[in-house]
Amino acid sequence: MKGKLRFISFWHPINLETKDGHIDLRVQIFGTFNSLNGKKANMIYGMNNITILADEDSEYELEFENKSGEIELGKNDTLSMILRKSGGQWGMSNIGSYLPDILQRLNSMQVIVEVDENSISFKHDETEEVYKINYTQNNSCQIPDDDVKKICKIGEDDCCIFCSAGGNGFMCQKFNSNMASILLDRHIEGTMRASRIGNCMIVGRIES
Repeated sequence: MKGKLRFISFWHPINLETKDGHIDLRVQIFGTFNSLNGKKANMIYGMNNITILADEDSEYELEFENKSGEIELGKNDTLSMILRKSGGQWGMSNIGSYLPDILQRLNSMQVIVEVDENSISFKHDETEEVYKINYTQNNSCQIPDDDVKKICKIGEDDCCIFCSAGGNGFMCQKFNSNMASILLDRHIEGTMRASRIGNCMIVGRIES
């Protein structure tokens, strides 16, 4: 599947806008995780891509629990998505942290989603040209002055929700996972003037 991704959280529709309509990707995500539940599995994770897949050679097993049993989640419903070492060994990877982080990074971008009962993957559709940016201060990204108006559209009605201003100038918070979650919540609640989820891509880190 190919389309434009819109991600707020797992408690909102994970929307993929395709040429044929809209898809709530929670159907595909939860379906694959239900199929892999209790089976040996692995996770392949990059800066702008992720794959969770069945892997007989893996030392991890996937544990998935959706207590509601539904795709639509209430605010008090909980999800658990974990790769845990099998055989009573200690060790785990929290898919519930890695997957939302990647979906935040891919937000508003054209993405390719590949899915079946044994795997699901998300990556940027590289035919789409997007503005590229680097980490410069922890998980925030300095925005060059020339690009604040052109790319972020500061001061305009369709300003990007991730553009912030402070003592260090204008910063992009799209790839600061915790800050991005807060801004996405404010966006969906309608408590901020900025209205656009920017489609910029993180590509690396440079020292400020």
